[in-house]
Amino acid sequence: MKRLQGGRQEEVIFVGILRMVLAVRGAQSLKDRRQGVLSVRDRLRNRFEISFHEIGSTEDPQRRTVAITTSGNDQRVIRTVLDQCVGLVREHPVVEAAEVDIDVFRWHPRPEDWAARMMAEVGSPEDADE
Repeated sequence: MKRLQGGRQEEVIFVGILRMVLAVRGAQSLKDRRQGVLSVRDRLRNRFEISFHEIGSTEDPQRRTVAITTSGNDQRVIRTVLDQCVGLVREHPVVEAAEVDIDVFRWHPRPEDWAARMMAEVGSPEDADE
């Protein structure tokens, strides 16, 4: 952590995102695919602290793109969690990970957000006049 003025420490936040195209073997309908995707979602959420979102087109009855995200202060831990998510999907009896993309990056808030936060902590000049 980086030291700031006044002895406070800057928060370091890393965000990890896993984009996967799930292929549901044998799915004949969107309902079949949905059951496979929900099975994967439930397994991942029960085991890891992640967010799971279905994204992209919904027309193909055998494929669905999902985004899985997590965050924390240790990028190695985040990468490990996302790798374990992929491993869990690869163990699934019906659903497979057809495409996998992982990225872990440091989140940088917009400067105006930090300025507004600092003003709220310190107080605005108008507050000092009262």
